[in-house]
Amino acid sequence: MRRFSLAFLTISFCVFVSSLLVLGCGGKKSGDDDDDTPRRPKKTTSGPAAAAQTKQKVEAKEYGTISGQVTLDGDATAIISDLDANIKTAIAANTDSSYCLTGKKGGESSPFPLQPYETNQQDYRIGKNKGLGNVFVWIEPQDGFYFDVPKDQLDAIEKEVTITQPHCNFFPHCTVLFPSYYKDGKQEMTGQKLMIENDALVLHNAKIQGLLNNPPNEGLAPRKPDGKMERKPVLLRPEKSAITMSCDVHKWMKSYIRVQDHPYAAVSSVGADLKDQKKKVYENLDSPEVGKYTIKGVPVGATVKLFAWHERAGFLTAPSGDTITLAKDHKKDFTATPK
Repeated sequence: MRRFSLAFLTISFCVFVSSLLVLGCGGKKSGDDDDDTPRRPKKTTSGPAAAAQTKQKVEAKEYGTISGQVTLDGDATAIISDLDANIKTAIAANTDSSYCLTGKKGGESSPFPLQPYETNQQDYRIGKNKGLGNVFVWIEPQDGFYFDVPKDQLDAIEKEVTITQPHCNFFPHCTVLFPSYYKDGKQEMTGQKLMIENDALVLHNAKIQGLLNNPPNEGLAPRKPDGKMERKPVLLRPEKSAITMSCDVHKWMKSYIRVQDHPYAAVSSVGADLKDQKKKVYENLDSPEVGKYTIKGVPVGATVKLFAWHERAGFLTAPSGDTITLAKDHKKDFTATPK
């Protein structure tokens, strides 16, 4: 028994020493090409800047446009009737219902008239030409690329984009923002900011929700009798999906925002010039422009992914986008089916 124990100990010691020799001298060093042992990755820069460093620029010698029209295929009458009923029920149950329905509070009239579309649904804005407004249309570069935005396009962007709340709805209902872009592997700010204002005589708030940690609630006091209103700047970060903005005071209120790291996005028209805030007219469904869109300054010859999305109808392209090669004057129409 003693001989067996000594032999066992001797063999074990030899094996242990041999293992040390192999690991210390004869084994593969960490990092050898044919060693498939899992290891922690080396520390690298993270975030948008790191992602851009590994990508190539989408460069172009000339720039063009993408334009077209979104048309509704089918009858949305029943859907719209249901949506209208839900909105009217919600307004009637709200303490501000008299103001939301008439634009008046305490005998004071609103400085601009209440529009019909402020008291019904915003989901389907359909023109007499069957065009569908409030559809986001945009492009994205292929994987491994990012758009190299020319200086003249950067200089031309609006420095301020306003979303207002005249009565009990957000206008515009759909908005595109371009707060940042990639330059030399780093994310730079464009200087554009979102302004949220309350020009109503009742309390509002703007609750912003997205996939990223974008700013949450912004309370907005009622407009004062002298016409002064509360305006708050909000800086949002680019996201892959649309950001929603809602009001906790008037729960039927909703707006959608696409925040891009390039300027190649648009919203199909609701038949009015939303930039003319003085007129306070946000749509004209009699206009032949309803449903039309134009994206300016796109890089001609680039292969990109084209997207179109509506809040109710969903994607009018593949969810992963339709791959296209941009022409000088690229035409693309879309058809939406009511859901």
